[in-house]
Amino acid sequence: MKSIKTLLLLLIFPLISLAQDFNVGERTIEYMDSSRNRPIKTEVWYPTFETDSLNEKKTELPFKLSPTIRNAKLVNKSFPLIVMSHGTGGNRFSLAWLAIELAKNGYIVIAPDHWGNTYDNKIPEYFVRYWERPLDINFLLTSILADKSINSSIDDTRIGMMGFSFGGYTTLAIAGADINCELIKEQTKTKAGKKEFKVSELGDLRKLISEINCSEPQKTFKDDRFKVFVAMAPALGLGLPDQSQNIKAPVLIIGAKNDRTTPIQTNAMKYHKLITGSEYFLLEGETGHYVFLNEGNKMLQKRAKRYYRDDKSVKRSLIHEQVTKEVLSFLKESF
Repeated sequence: MKSIKTLLLLLIFPLISLAQDFNVGERTIEYMDSSRNRPIKTEVWYPTFETDSLNEKKTELPFKLSPTIRNAKLVNKSFPLIVMSHGTGGNRFSLAWLAIELAKNGYIVIAPDHWGNTYDNKIPEYFVRYWERPLDINFLLTSILADKSINSSIDDTRIGMMGFSFGGYTTLAIAGADINCELIKEQTKTKAGKKEFKVSELGDLRKLISEINCSEPQKTFKDDRFKVFVAMAPALGLGLPDQSQNIKAPVLIIGAKNDRTTPIQTNAMKYHKLITGSEYFLLEGETGHYVFLNEGNKMLQKRAKRYYRDDKSVKRSLIHEQVTKEVLSFLKESF
């Protein structure tokens, strides 16, 4: 696979159909990290042979998603595990479109709510405590590998991590990308920082960032239990020092050319440049930051317009198909 790939939206070619052997089960698991007093509510998608007719109630969300079967029985074999991290102000369902496709193709996928940084639990302090997120992931992986209700179905030699936006940073932090706390604080005074440290959910975060106590975050969050990484429109590139990152595992970084929230020059491309051997997949044309989120139904599109202002030339469902194809190919090569 070439290190740099470009998706030309104007030259759409027929998709090679993806092998999908399974239906998708879904369940919710709740853990508690008592050391940090943080609940880790987690959604799980997984392969099942059960059919929709056997289930009393489907998963009901305001998104356009393939159906899943609530609390279906897992297939009796072990599967690779993928951990997903949502963006700031999102939640564990933000990347459900991709999680479901991965489960259809033989992966168990788990996605936590990052407490204090979700759409229904906005705590300003936790929008800037970036180190809490990788600690959530460390704790979640330890918990699920010890959970007798599911651990026998997990192939613990094939564990991957994926995330979008702030979750893209979280993914790369787990891979070993080390953000510099003091550098982040310095960036609040720059033109780029003024632009990137404003979030639609809470506005300007620069004052909160400038008040961070840099003795709190540890230097690195690398977790060697993870073997492969996919970061979509990763954030916090402004806090990444201009030096090569000591990451040997396979990394795929996906950027959107018209991303105005986490511009590719200071984020996706910067991470790619500093992570030797990483692969970079660029969504060309007018693709923006929020194209990685689920397709919404009509009601959601009206209530959350900022997340559904795709350019007329961009078809989100098509982008999702292309990203799914790329991710599945990358996982097949990397595991």
